[in-house]
Amino acid sequence: MKKKKCAVLLLAILTVTALSFTAGAYATPFMSWSTVPNPTPNAIGFRQSSCVCMYGVITQWLTSPTSTPVMGFIEAQSRTKVGSASTVEGFAATAVWTNTTVRPLVAVRARENFTYTFYAARLVKGNYSALDPSPSVSWFMNGTWNVWRITTSFTIVTDSSGNILSVTTTRTFTALATDAIGNVTVASGWETFILSIEGVPSLTGTVIAHIIASRTFNPFMLGTDSTSTSVTPADLNSIAKSYGSMPGWGNYDLRMDYCLHYQIDICDLSTAAANLNTT
Repeated sequence: MKKKKCAVLLLAILTVTALSFTAGAYATPFMSWSTVPNPTPNAIGFRQSSCVCMYGVITQWLTSPTSTPVMGFIEAQSRTKVGSASTVEGFAATAVWTNTTVRPLVAVRARENFTYTFYAARLVKGNYSALDPSPSVSWFMNGTWNVWRITTSFTIVTDSSGNILSVTTTRTFTALATDAIGNVTVASGWETFILSIEGVPSLTGTVIAHIIASRTFNPFMLGTDSTSTSVTPADLNSIAKSYGSMPGWGNYDLRMDYCLHYQIDICDLSTAAANLNTT
């Protein structure tokens, strides 16, 4: 298994030159940037001359008349740079969840054919964010979002011993919201959050980790205890461990899905490899 992981890493590094253009074109930009002109001490975002990162687990979908238990993840970041004449802010946020609780997003690599439905929300454009905007809110981020329902049909081919030979998927995307205004609101104490998007029931859950710092984060860093801002071989190894996984099949991790296409593949690995040892 160790040799297989090394081979996957080597393959990614060797193909970076050929795939870097593809990865760059295919991947959604990690940050969307906006400019807030002429900041004043009272302007939203002026106090946040820093970087904020939040990672949480989604547990409830506030559907009517009662809430629906769900399983999912959310990752959101904002960066603010205050200049003498303007404030430049960068935003990134995405969420993935499913109400198919019998098969979580992180599931065994099934050997039988099956169909799986999950939901995804992606921040298209950030408008503003603020730290401690009120006594009851620790962090607030506003922007426009797209939301989809994604149904994937898995066709699994195995040999006589049950070893997986190939996995073929067919996906159907149904738009639930397009360019809809939405907010990520983290309650005071950084324990819970709510994701509210127009036209879609709100989602709530628990904050697992958050960082507030004046330094820039490494977008490929999976942990919250590192001070490194460079992509490292350890980051590549983390991707290799989840290589091939998708929501509902394998150890899918939203934090490793840099291309945001809901599967961990060569696009994600080559994107990270192309930035190896760079800040």
